[in-house]
Amino acid sequence: MYSLLSHNTFGIDVSAARFLEYASVEELQQQIAQDAVTTPFLHIGGGSNLLFTKDYDGLILHSCIEGIEVTEEDERTVSVRVGAGVVWDDFVAYCVAHGWYGAENLSLIPGEVGAGAVQNIGAYGVEVKDLITAVETVNIQGDQRVYSIEECGYAYRNSIFKRPENKSVFITYVRFRLSKEEYYTLDYGTIRQELGKYPELTLPVVRKV
Repeated sequence: MYSLLSHNTFGIDVSAARFLEYASVEELQQQIAQDAVTTPFLHIGGGSNLLFTKDYDGLILHSCIEGIEVTEEDERTVSVRVGAGVVWDDFVAYCVAHGWYGAENLSLIPGEVGAGAVQNIGAYGVEVKDLITAVETVNIQGDQRVYSIEECGYAYRNSIFKRPENKSVFITYVRFRLSKEEYYTLDYGTIRQELGKYPELTLPVVRKV
């Protein structure tokens, strides 16, 4: 049995019969080929949407695929390929530090990049679908597929990856496009009103990419 105490934010002290982490697409495919991924199984991210009420009598899968890779760049935009196991808020902080705009409203959302693409996370007038260009996956047969943004079927806190028939589709990388031109999304709730209390702030707002 493997303790899941550190893998759920509620801190429930339960265990799984088996626990498997993988750090690359090839490692995941190797585990699938060796029949290491068996049913029942549950793929988790940071564990912020999980409430375990008892031990899990099956396999828990968790992605440790890291990396933030610039794949394309011009004067206005930058495209990046991000591992599904990257902590979401670390990715947002990385974008802010590099002057890439678009993700800052999604700061402090718990979880990992792969789970964010499943859930279509959002906050303060921004949803992650606004930034995603494609999602890379591996299925239970070990086959790779890249889903275009249109194929992801994004809606409010929903995507094609939440459908029961896609339980055995594992997100490995998510591709994003961000702006290198400074802009902020401020027209949600009272954000602009609150920022107006600080006249020393000058926040340009331009068209999103």
